[in-house]
Parts: sequence; structure tokens; C-alpha cells
Amino acid sequence: MILSLVVAVCQEAAVSESDYYRVDMLQPPAGEFIEVGGLDFDSSGTLYVSTRRGRVWRVENPLATHPAEARWSIWAEGLHSGLGLRVVEDEVYLVQRGELSRLRDVDGDGIVDDVDTITQGWGMSGNYHEFAFGLPRDPQGNFYISTNVGFWSPEWWHGLSKVPWRGWIIKLSPDGEAHPYASGVRSPCGLGFGPDGDLFYTDNQGDWMPACGVFHVEEGDFFSHPASLRWTDAYGNGDRIPSSMEAPNAARKPAAIWIPYEWSRSTGNLMMVDSAGKFGPFDGQMIAAELTNGMLVRLQMEKVQGQWQGACFPFRRELGSAVRVRFASDGTLFVGYTNRGWGGRAPGDGLARVRWTGIVPQEMQTVHLLQDGFEIALTKPVAPALTIDEVKIRDYDYNWWWDYGSPEMRERSLEVLSATLSEDRQRLLLKVSGLHAGRCVRGTISGLGLLHDTFDYTINQMPKGPWNTDPVVKLVAPPPERENESEGWLHLTWGDALALWEGQGWKLCEVRPDPEDPKNFLSGLGNSALANVGPNAGDLVSTLEFGDIEFRFNVQLPEGGDSGLYFQSRYELQLVDDADQCGGIWEVKNPRVRGWRGPHDWHTVTGRFLAPRFDAAGRRTRRARFEEIAVDGVVVVPYAECDGPTGGGEEGEVARGPLRFQGWLSPVAIADVRVLPLDAKTDTDGWQHFGSPLLLDEYPSQFDWHARLRIGEGEAGLRVGDFSVRINAMGPSRARTGSVLPGHPLGVELIPADTWFDLDLQRRGPRLLVVLNGVTIQTVDLGSVEPLPVVLKWAPDTLLEVEDARWLHWQGQE
Repeated sequence: MILSLVVAVCQEAAVSESDYYRVDMLQPPAGEFIEVGGLDFDSSGTLYVSTRRGRVWRVENPLATHPAEARWSIWAEGLHSGLGLRVVEDEVYLVQRGELSRLRDVDGDGIVDDVDTITQGWGMSGNYHEFAFGLPRDPQGNFYISTNVGFWSPEWWHGLSKVPWRGWIIKLSPDGEAHPYASGVRSPCGLGFGPDGDLFYTDNQGDWMPACGVFHVEEGDFFSHPASLRWTDAYGNGDRIPSSMEAPNAARKPAAIWIPYEWSRSTGNLMMVDSAGKFGPFDGQMIAAELTNGMLVRLQMEKVQGQWQGACFPFRRELGSAVRVRFASDGTLFVGYTNRGWGGRAPGDGLARVRWTGIVPQEMQTVHLLQDGFEIALTKPVAPALTIDEVKIRDYDYNWWWDYGSPEMRERSLEVLSATLSEDRQRLLLKVSGLHAGRCVRGTISGLGLLHDTFDYTINQMPKGPWNTDPVVKLVAPPPERENESEGWLHLTWGDALALWEGQGWKLCEVRPDPEDPKNFLSGLGNSALANVGPNAGDLVSTLEFGDIEFRFNVQLPEGGDSGLYFQSRYELQLVDDADQCGGIWEVKNPRVRGWRGPHDWHTVTGRFLAPRFDAAGRRTRRARFEEIAVDGVVVVPYAECDGPTGGGEEGEVARGPLRFQGWLSPVAIADVRVLPLDAKTDTDGWQHFGSPLLLDEYPSQFDWHARLRIGEGEAGLRVGDFSVRINAMGPSRARTGSVLPGHPLGVELIPADTWFDLDLQRRGPRLLVVLNGVTIQTVDLGSVEPLPVVLKWAPDTLLEVEDARWLHWQGQE
């Protein structure tokens, strides 16, 4: 059971986390991006840092008073995504995607000479998500790693184990033997030793994993995800593939702690606080890294009836994409950032130091479960009195199913019977009615002046009574099978991100905060953002035009940033570093609630735009309007109508027009722009159906051709005279779906693989229009008005499906 106690508290405005735990950033060499995968120290105090880009850095003097005094040097490179590093007797061990390696500088020149393979005892298919994490080591000299399952289209949300020991915790003996140790892991980014020297791992929310969990690892455990069971006797050691949608018949090891979704969506590794008080009053507990929200979470565990469970608390927010943590000898906590391809709070690379200021925060130090409530130890005595009305508690649990994560389910309010402070005012005793194992509880305590007022306690067992077999995560009937979420959408920035956009000063790059000027970005090599970081930057305008659409995009602004998205280049959706304005419609409606979380952080904006309507005489019959505008899932504007263009928009109103991101006023970064045309359906009533093979010898000079298609591997094309309209989602050619060859290639991946889409060809004399999902992508001059054959061709082994193929002889005029 998880017990969450939400504590709402009035704090003095001057008190913040930085008063107790200060953060600074080490400064790597100019132009370098340190995407941290592993951290450890040698006996001299030199810090070794492995990265996702295949390097290991040596950082000398990492504890320098001034960050610039730390000295960086490349110690090794050409490695494969090192996501775990350990120094043993001043020898460096690294877990790469496919092996455990020992790195040695034989001649002492500061550069690795030998990379020795210790073991390659697990499989690797080449799937992007097949990471390998580590690298704790037990007193007997055994290393431990954890392996990610892979994800493939079209059901990308179903993790699979296509090669041996994917989805496992693996024990690696000193002589290099790989021993599969525990199964059922999904995306196990963190491993570490905790109380009593026990091994724990962290997993990330997804299929069969309702939230981010912290699990105690013992040999033979099965945790939750079924894919890894393929490599067990029950499934013929690889012969049979476990169902990705039906629950396996296997006993699950419950999580010791489930971390609430609002605190952690992507948990990294965890580290025991063992600093003899140098890191504050939390020795014996653990600190876990969190990537998406960019924070640290504190974990406090206890054994109840011999089983680990306990509480978690927010610890330090607004850091960056924290994936790795490691304590130095003086109690400094080093935090490594990385988020490329994973998403997360900026900054998405680099190395931070978190140091205790010596001031003890007013916090809940420990939460101890009683049969009828909780005993909460505080770090310092509190002054205020407390009443029952200031404590509110609820409980909940989760669903266990194949869908991506689970909401908090079966929620109840619990009655608080009493709330009593001890005489020294440093312990709080809560009596609560209705506590049960296999549930979660969250509550609120007002008025104690706590820095963090919330804890979550995972109750697997009650202190007394029979052994509980009812897990927090309940097996339930699976949800309806999910459709491909990309169906009907056009992805406007995948692949060649600028192919369908025009704008001076915009480029594909990575962005990060400028430490010298928070009102600006620093940019570097990468593909995570389109940003106006070039000289004389202006607006970014789509070459495609749209009418009614559903939309989705990601946006990041620096401090004080001011941009906007103009629909049809006329109606502005505000994008501004102000929660009272961001997501509103300029001059029309401000947000009703706040969704914007702040600068230098990625936000997702979604909603619908419905274009104005006009009669045959061109008179407007319906205003343009916005519906269900949301920022990070928070609906900020349910509905807004525009009586004409807003300020800064083009004059007049039209049925279709481009998207325009404002780029001249301040820096802005955007990513993953998608539109779902809502007026895309082709009316094919009365059209002629094709016979096999979906072609005629000659089409007239004016016709419409329509089909619904889906392509996986391979490439296909519709030959129209001397031109070929390409159908290609993942083939070797960079001419993707919608390209017309020769002369009109498109590198943008408008249609993902294994996704149904509508393709229309419209010939009007010499012009051929290529239309995808109702949007005109290309207009090509065929050079002829003569009848032409249309032939569908495909490469060998192409996975192409065609349905609802028809054509219409068009009798209209040019």
C-alpha cells in the first residue's frame, strides 16, 4: 500500500530549498555536452564521468570552491553509451550497451590504452531503447546491471524482449560470468544499495508499470513486466513469446515505494545517504534522481513483517534532467544530467553539485507506520499547535495492465481521529481510521511550517495481522486495444525538421539556459529543438496551409520569453513566460487557470482550432474559434471565438492558411509539431472502385485518385507519367511519403511507419496535387495535359497495405 500524506502549509516567502541545499554547475570545456551516464571517484578524489555520447571524462578537483577550477579532460572515447561506471581499486569499469568493460591507461598519459571485455553476457538487437544500466558492486566483487526492453512500431508502448536477458537484473561475477538474477523490469534506469546493504532498482512508468517504482531485488524475483519471461523455462527459454496484453501467471514482487507521478515520471539511480551528517539530517535514507520533473526525491524505508516499504518526499526541485547521483567524501551530492531523446527539464546535460548549507530544514525526517496511524519524526521542534481539521488523508491504488501507466484508482477519504504533538514538539502522532495494506494514502497537514509538506508511504504489510497478498497494483481487465496514436496526424518536424517551414535565423539544434543571461539560450549540435538562434531571426512559417485542425507541439522559453503561434497567420495563441497569459488568445481570452510551469522547461501545448466559414458570396458565416487549449494537460482556455485577426495577424480572413511561430521578439524553441486535419475526409460516394492492381492503363487529364494506405518496411511509389509519388516511412531513401521524384523530395517524416493515412492525387490538366490526410503537400507540373497511366509499384519485401481505393473522372474546368 502507498500512504500519501499531503501537507499544505504556509511558509515564509523567504524560505526556499536553496536556503538549505545550494546548487552549482561544473563548467565543462566550451562546446561540450556532457550527457551523464555514470559517476564515480578514484582514491585521489578525481571524478570519472561516462556519457551517452561514448566518452569517459576525468574531472580533477571536482570539489573546488569555484566550479571553473575543476579540470576536465577526455579520458576515453569511441564507446557505446556508457550508462553505468564504477571505480574499483582505481580501475574503471563501464557498462556499455552490450558489454561490461575495464578501461586502463597503461602508459599513464591520461588517455585510455586498453578496453578489456569482461563479459558480453546479454543480448543486443540494435533497438534504440535497449539500454544497459549500472553499476553497483557488492562486497563479494559482483557487479549488477539492468537491461531495458525494446520498443518497436506499431505498438511502441509494448516493450518486448527480442534477445536474451532483456528486461532483467543481471549479476556479473568477478570472473565475467553473467548470471540472470531477477526478471520483470521495464526501463530500469537506476540501481543502488540501500539499507542493510540490500540491492534496489528503480523503474519507469509505462506498460505493466503504473508509476515509477523502487524495488528491493533478490534472486529469482519477478517484478511486473512480462516480456523478460521469454527467457525462462516456462516459455521454453526463448521459444515462446509472452503476451504483451495478457497478464502472465507469475508471482509479482511488490515495489518497496511507489513514487507519485507528479514527483517522478522518469526515475534515475538512487544513492544511500551515508555522510555522517555532512548532508543534513537524513543519513540512512536514499536520494533518487528524477529526469522529467528535474528534481531529487528522498526515500525513507523500514521493514514491516520482514518486507521493505516506506515513504518518499520531494527533496530538491528545479534542477535539470537528473539521471545519476553520487556522493563525494565531503557530503557533496553530484548530479548528472541527460535527456536527449528522453525528454526532461532543462538543462538536459551537465554536472551539478548539491551541498547542504549547514542549516537544518523543518522537514518530516521519518514516517513510521503504526497499526492505526503514523508516527512522524520532525527534524526540528515545531511551534504551532495542530488540530484534526488541519490533517486530511486519502488512499488509493493502481491498475496492473498493458496500458501506459495507471491513474490513481479507487480513491477514498480516510478519517483522522487525532493529531498529537509530543512534549518536545518534534514528533507527531496521527491516528487514522481505515488503514489497509495494498493501498495508497495522501494527506494534508496545515500550519507546521514544513519545507515540504507531502509524503507518500507504500504499505505492503501492516505491522500486525496476517500476511497481506493483495498488492498495491491490482490486476484488472485490460482496456480496449489502443489505436495507433499517430493515425490521421501529420508530423511537421520529424526527420528534416525545416523542410516544410520558412524562417530566417531558425535552425535544428539543442538549447540550454545561458548561465550568464537567463533571458537567452545557448545552442549546440543536436536535433531536439527548432530555435531562432541565428542572426536576424524572424517568424517561422509553414509552407502548408490548414483549415480545421487539432494541434500539438512542445515549446520552451527563456526567462521573460515572449512568442506566439498564429493560426492561419492571423489568430495568436500566446506563448509567454507568464502563467497568467500563456495559452491564452491575444486580445480575446486569458487562461482561466495556470498551466505554464516556468522558463527553460519543455511544455506541451494541445488544442483545436476551427477556421472561419464563408458562404458562396464570401461572407463570413462562422467565426474562427479555439477549443480545449491545454498546457501540460491543464485546460487553460476551454473555448474562445475571434471576431477577426488578433494583433500582429495578417489582415482579412481565409478558409485555409499557414501556421506562424513568432520569432522576432524573443528566443523561443519548439519541437514535435503535429496537426490532425479535421476537414480531411474525402467524399468518395459515386467514385469508381479499382480492380486489381489498383490502376488503369490511362487516366484522363482531370481526375481524383484516392486510397487509404499503410506502409511499414520498404518503399512504394505511384508512377504518374515521368513522376513517382513516394510512399516511404522507414526505407533507405530519404524521400519520404509525399515526395515526388524527380525534383520534389521531402525529408520530413509526415506519416510514421505502420500508420494508416489517406493519399489523394488530384490532376488538373498539367498540374498534379499530392494530398495527405486532406492537406495539399505538393503541386507538381506534369508538363503535359495528355492522358497518363498511373502505376503502383513497390520494392521487394515491402509491407504495404491498401484499402478503399477509388477514382473519379473530374469534368470541371481549370
